[in-house]
Order: sequence, then C-alpha cells, then structure tokens
Amino acid sequence: MALAPDKTMIARMRFATAGVLLVCLCQPAAFGQCAPAPDSAYFFRNLSEQRAEARIAANHALYEKLLSAAFEMKGADGKPVSKQKFIANELTAPPAATSRRFFSISNYTLVEHRQGHTVAAYLLREVTTGNGATRIAESTLRETYQVENGEWRLAAVEVSPVKDDASTTRAGS
Repeated sequence: MALAPDKTMIARMRFATAGVLLVCLCQPAAFGQCAPAPDSAYFFRNLSEQRAEARIAANHALYEKLLSAAFEMKGADGKPVSKQKFIANELTAPPAATSRRFFSISNYTLVEHRQGHTVAAYLLREVTTGNGATRIAESTLRETYQVENGEWRLAAVEVSPVKDDASTTRAGS
C-alpha cells in the first residue's frame, strides 16, 4: 500500500531542490575570473596594452577612442604635440609584410591614483623582426588617465628614452 506524500513533505522537497539549484548557479560566478577593477594597476595596464595593440594594428578608431578629447603631449623637445599629430605619428604605415611587430610592458606602476585621475609609469619594449634582423626599441612612458563621460581616457603622455643604450639591432635573430 503506497502512501500519498503530504503537502509539507512536498514543500520541503521544493525548498531543498531550490537550495541545491541556487548553490549550483552561484558557484561558477564565485570562481569565475572578473575584469580588473578601475582602481587596480591591472585595469590601467590593460588600457596601455590596448593602445599598444591598436598601434601595431594601425587601428585608428580604437586609438582615437582610448584618448581623451583634451589629450596633450609634449615632444622630446618640450613642445606640445596635438592629438591628431600624436595619432598620426603613432600609427605610421605598418612595416613590410615580411616584418612582425609586438610589444612588452614591464615595471608597470601607479604613481598617483585618486578619484577620476590616475598617473601610471612603465617600460615599453617594441620589437620588430624581419629580413633576418630584430630591432628592439625601449622607452619609458608616463601616462595620465582621467574619467571623461564615465570612461577612463588617456589625457596625457610623456615619453622618454631609456637611459642606457637599449635600442639595438640584432642580426640573425
């Protein structure tokens, strides 16, 4: 003789099933990797990497998007460089098809960080390989980021060459 389940037993089973499902749904979110927060060095390093990738790919639209409307830069001679001239200089024609370009960022540091304003400094190595030679250009960058229309944008850049003779060309690499 089978007994019919009573209403309290069914309610308990529903509650237990809902609890198990909730635990199953929440666990992947707890262990998933999140995007870096805008207050971390990783967030700003990611912006610097996006700009370096856009430079290598000569992606004018992305490069333009990453820069502030009030972007400013001073050249090595101390004279101001306009946003359009900076972009034009950065996005020069890509090298011949036989060449490959890539970059590396190291020593990334947040020099100053407060609400809506961040200054970061790092070492950028740009490598071009092709025709049996490898050229490595190193420079130290100091970037100022500011919030513009709810988005972090690059507002200023200071570029200086690395003090030691780091720009080299190696044959056969």
